Amino acid sequence: MTTQHDNLGQDTEALLNVCTELKRGLSRLSYVGMGATDELDQELAKLRKIIKQEGDIEEIKNAIDTISKTLRTLDDHSNEKEIASASERLDLLSILLKKQLPKVLKRELKSVQKKSKTADGAVIIGSIADVIHSYVSEIEARLNSGKNPKTKQKKPGFFASLFSSKKTNNNKESNHLSSEANFTAIEDYLPQNVRDALQHLIDQLSSMDGYSEIANLLNNEIEKVKKIEQLSSILEMITGAFIEVSDQEHIQFETFLKTLNTRIVRVNNFINQTLQFSQNTNRDSKQLSLDLTGNISNIKDSLSSNQTLEETKSSVFIHMDAIVKQIDQYCIKQERNSEVLISQLDKLSEQLRATQDEASRLKDDLAEQRVRAQTDPLTHLPNRYSYNERLTQEYNRWRRYRNTLTLVIGDIDLFKNVNDTYGHAFGDKVLSHIASFLSSSIRESDFIARFGGEEFVLLLPETAIVDATRAMNKIRSGIAKLEIDEGTAIVPITMSFGISEFENDDTTKTVFERADQALYRAKEKGRNRVCCQRAKGS
Repeated sequence: MTTQHDNLGQDTEALLNVCTELKRGLSRLSYVGMGATDELDQELAKLRKIIKQEGDIEEIKNAIDTISKTLRTLDDHSNEKEIASASERLDLLSILLKKQLPKVLKRELKSVQKKSKTADGAVIIGSIADVIHSYVSEIEARLNSGKNPKTKQKKPGFFASLFSSKKTNNNKESNHLSSEANFTAIEDYLPQNVRDALQHLIDQLSSMDGYSEIANLLNNEIEKVKKIEQLSSILEMITGAFIEVSDQEHIQFETFLKTLNTRIVRVNNFINQTLQFSQNTNRDSKQLSLDLTGNISNIKDSLSSNQTLEETKSSVFIHMDAIVKQIDQYCIKQERNSEVLISQLDKLSEQLRATQDEASRLKDDLAEQRVRAQTDPLTHLPNRYSYNERLTQEYNRWRRYRNTLTLVIGDIDLFKNVNDTYGHAFGDKVLSHIASFLSSSIRESDFIARFGGEEFVLLLPETAIVDATRAMNKIRSGIAKLEIDEGTAIVPITMSFGISEFENDDTTKTVFERADQALYRAKEKGRNRVCCQRAKGS
């Protein structure tokens, strides 16, 4: 009996210890829910007070029930607010889509609307913000690039134009027309990449003989272009010039082919005439042989006859004279034929030399055109076409021998700001200086090309990514020290680089994409940097 009593006392003590720990745990957990609402904070404070004053179990249970009810009310209220918020977001989409918006912006918002039925409310509002922010950024960039510094009138913001409701009807109509005009102007604005492409065509044209004046005229005209609709006349001039160049080359080549055909006909006639002379010579030789044989036979007959010595002598002389005469006639005829052949052969040789000279000139023209087609006219570096050709060669060599090969993409930092601030002429000067520096800083076995715009690409055979990074950092540092004079001041120029090495089963596309990603990281980290990226698993 005493033993059972002792065991019961121990169990009771253990249970009290557990209750004490539970109370302590509840007191600590009550601090976690603090800050949600004032009502919940008050109930949690009551619970802690009951536990601290060692209230009974019933008081604690009642306090916990009250807290549970408060939490359920809080959850219901939160759900209602979330539903209302989602509804407001959907209403916001509807309002935006009813407005007079540009086609590009409206199309993007409709895409968000389609996804809004299944997406979370936060995702929807984030998507709306991203679409509008992207479009507004593009508008600001384009307006800033073409703004007039003399204009000081403050214009309403984008959202103010869309959602302002405290204006008169006249103001609304005026703002609507102004907004619509701005959108139209922005949509018709000439993008920079189109301008760069046209400039490249004009540069190609300027390098051709006789077209520098047309190229200068086109350069002046393209500076005046602000809208796409103004391009028609320039495109007609460029197209006409290139068609004229093509026609001239076609006519030149056609003339050469006609001349070559005429000379081939003459060669053929000479060969036929030579064959005819050869046949005639054979016939004359046979005839001479027959005549000589006959005269010799007559001489023999005269010697063997019973004629007197004088008669025999006279007969022999007659036959000998006939032989000499026949030989002379044969020689004269052959000599005359030879003179004709030699004269024609001299003329033919002269024509063949002229053909060779013309063919050599055409070959040189074709080689020059090939170099021109593979060379950037501004920087005199290989262009993108030449890069693609060299990349294929280096890639095939890498796949066969597995020697190291690294690709580098370089981009001039904030080059658009340079063009906008100092003009395109100075921008061209910067490109030429950078191209010259890059070209002089690499090895003879390396390859560099202007990829487009302010972007350059390098192929470094027999170079690992670590060595390439070290070399490009040296080049990057050198570019930052270049002193490019704008006329009134030295303009600092920097450049960022992205590097990737060919590894495993890489393709040219995968390596280029990695180098491009590395370049993007270099820009994100503050520019004037070199970043590299290896293949996954390397």
